[in-house]
Amino acid sequence: MRIGLIACVLLVTSFPAAAQGSGELWEITMAIPGMPAGMMKPQRVCQGDDPSRAATQDPSKKDCKVTGSKKTATGTFVTLSCPDGSTMTIDQQFNAARTEFKSTMTSKGGREGNMTMSTTGRKVGACDAVAERKARDEKTESIKKQAAAGMAAGAAAQKQANEVYIKNCTAAVDNMSYFGLGQYGQCYKKTDKNCMSQMDSANKLQPEVAKVCNARVVDFCKRLQTQEGFVKAKGDENAAKMCGVSTASIKAAQCPKAAQGGSLAFVGAYCPVEAKPIAMEHCGGRDYTSKMGGKYSAFCTNYLANADFEQPPGAARPATATSTAGTAGTAGTAGTAQEAPSQAQQTTDQVKQGISKGLDKLKGLFGR
Repeated sequence: MRIGLIACVLLVTSFPAAAQGSGELWEITMAIPGMPAGMMKPQRVCQGDDPSRAATQDPSKKDCKVTGSKKTATGTFVTLSCPDGSTMTIDQQFNAARTEFKSTMTSKGGREGNMTMSTTGRKVGACDAVAERKARDEKTESIKKQAAAGMAAGAAAQKQANEVYIKNCTAAVDNMSYFGLGQYGQCYKKTDKNCMSQMDSANKLQPEVAKVCNARVVDFCKRLQTQEGFVKAKGDENAAKMCGVSTASIKAAQCPKAAQGGSLAFVGAYCPVEAKPIAMEHCGGRDYTSKMGGKYSAFCTNYLANADFEQPPGAARPATATSTAGTAGTAGTAGTAQEAPSQAQQTTDQVKQGISKGLDKLKGLFGR
């Protein structure tokens, strides 16, 4: 930061003291290339130290070494070499009365790069250099304490935020809601530059959160591809997409297993082919209401809610056996194409009638 260089200039603008503890009060104005005129307000500085010692009192230059120092009746020249590879020279020239000066500071290399800064100063009075230094040190210590307190508060806030993030990631798996996985879910299975950058940053800045949440994403996707997890996630296509699969592939893999002793709720909600014969037996008839709350309750509720399994949306309802027979009776011998429905058609009609009755009873139970 160039502010460190500015502070160094203020420190190095030092003059011989008349007596122990006394110093000279100077008003110093700096001009930095690229900065609008008047941007840097004049600073009043109490000086009384040797320039070489003052130069290294700047915290940003505390590890620098004074490699050259020259004094004349009207000037001071100081050279510093720093561990970051930078070098700095300060050439300060006074008027004959030593009431004004002009100074040029040049810095080369290091983190701050090359820079030249001009400074002018005028003497405005006397001051106690020892007292000023003590006050300055106290102020510096206060600033350090404030900075430490701020860092501690920031660390506490970050810790709390991390705990909330971890809690949300864990809850996302429990509730099968992928939103709680945040960016770790959004960028799972993605290799675009934006996601790669986000994950790289998160892994470095929040390693604890990244470790837990990345693991929870894997858990979520594994659970989603089970019957129980898929039902709890309500067959969310976006969740499946996040995991790099599709709801169709999950149903194709799980429906045969579910029909062979798996989750009846899964079969009823997502497996029309496997669900149909079970529905014929358990979701209709006079004893249907007695089964509510039993083994097939969730199955029948899910199946009846998806009665459109039986035919595409908008398809005409197949004619019943009674209506078909009536038509055949009036059509005479020409109605051979409308003869009594096949056994398969009768079975379909029976299932539909059973579903309809079951649905009517459900409505009666719930007052709708």
